[in-house]
Parts: sequence; C-alpha cells; structure tokens
Amino acid sequence: MYKLLNTFMSMNAIDNHAYQHTIIHHLHPLLKMICTFIMIVFIISTYQLLELIIYTLIIIIIALLSHISIKKLFSRSLLGLPFSLCLGLSFLIFDHKIISFYGFIIYEGILLFILVLLKTSLCLMITYILITTTPFDHLTSQLIHIKVPSTFVLSLTMTYRYIYTLLDEAKTMSMAYLLRNPNVQGINIKDMGSFVGHLLIHSMNESQYVYECMLCRGYDIQNSYQRCEKFEIDNVFLIMMFVSFMVIVKVII
Repeated sequence: MYKLLNTFMSMNAIDNHAYQHTIIHHLHPLLKMICTFIMIVFIISTYQLLELIIYTLIIIIIALLSHISIKKLFSRSLLGLPFSLCLGLSFLIFDHKIISFYGFIIYEGILLFILVLLKTSLCLMITYILITTTPFDHLTSQLIHIKVPSTFVLSLTMTYRYIYTLLDEAKTMSMAYLLRNPNVQGINIKDMGSFVGHLLIHSMNESQYVYECMLCRGYDIQNSYQRCEKFEIDNVFLIMMFVSFMVIVKVII
C-alpha cells in the first residue's frame, strides 16, 4: 500500500511541478512539444556514442534550468530498461562482428547494446522533462489546436485522468485487504487474480460514472480546449535555432 501511496504522491508532484516558474516552464507548450519530438528523432537516428553523450549533457542542462532533480530524472529513465534490455541482449547474443571503436577492438553487439540502453534512457528523460514542465491541459489544448483527431486526444486525456481513479481504488482495496489479514505483509499470490479482477471492474465502473457526470455538465473536447496560447514568430525563431544547433552537433560529430 505504501508503494501505491508513493506512486500517487509522485504523480501529484509531477502535476504540481508543471506549474512552477522557470525559463523552461514559460516557453510555449507547442514549442516544447516540437523541440522534444525533434530531439527524439535526432537521438534515435544517431549511432555515435559521443553524440549521445552531448545530448545527455543538453538534457541535464535543461533539467537544471527546469529545477528538476537529476537523480529523479535518471530514475524515471529506468522505466524503459526492461524493454531496451531485451533488445540489447539480442545484439549481444547474435552480433559478434569485431569493430574498431576509437582505437579499441570490441564486438559490435556490445556497442549496439550500449546505444540501445542510452537511446531509450534519453528519450524517456526528455519526455519526462516535457510533462513536468507543461501542464497536461496545455498539452491537450495544443494537440487540439494542431488538428490532432479529437478521439485520440480524448483517449489520452481519459487515460491520464483515470490513472488517479485506478490508484485511489487500488489504495482502498489494499487497505481493506490488509485490515482483514493483519498478519500478512502484502497481497498473497493466491488472492492476486481476484484482487486485480475486482480492481479492474471497480475502476471501470467508477470511470464510467465520472465520464457520465462530465457529459451531463456539457463536456465537449472540441470546446473544452479552445483557449491556447498564440504561437508567436519568436517561437518559430527559437525552433530554428534549436534545429540549427542539433544539426551542427550531428555534422561536427
């Protein structure tokens, strides 16, 4: 139950941090979304370890300007470790080609393994910075403004909002389970299937009630996110500067 509470508190902390006042927070939401997408493309498309190290330094500088804990930034990047680890291990097993890397003779699979782990971590880091420096409502407003299908935006919004409903229901059920079984430290394996099933049913019912209440109050995604900041010419200039800098880094390296 403590893990659930910590997860709930960490999500609240992300929402609260998005409303702080720093240089990065004050940037236009669409500008941050575009720059995040561009940086992810540059990270994925490179196979140079030194270039990825430079991108790491850039992300750390952005995090410091955003008042984001570097320790927390790196810990959040570990969420994708299981997926990248599976892909990286496949390179280690099947790729035994010997190459020269800055004067060192190594297997190509080892280099690809390191690149996969680093790329995954960097993409998660820059995405984490985006969601912790931009309120979620501002992101959805910009998605509607750039004509992203409203069905997709609605699904994204409902998924994000219902996470709190799921965690709150899980917290209530965990507390009830522990009160009925005071001698156990957690949920027993034999009860896990029933617990997860009831949690899913209760969460779906609660989410349906919430959505119906929203509709009764006149909720319409097309009209709910009409207020968005105007994209000024200086934001276009900043995007051009950012792209130019990224191209220079790629060309030099």
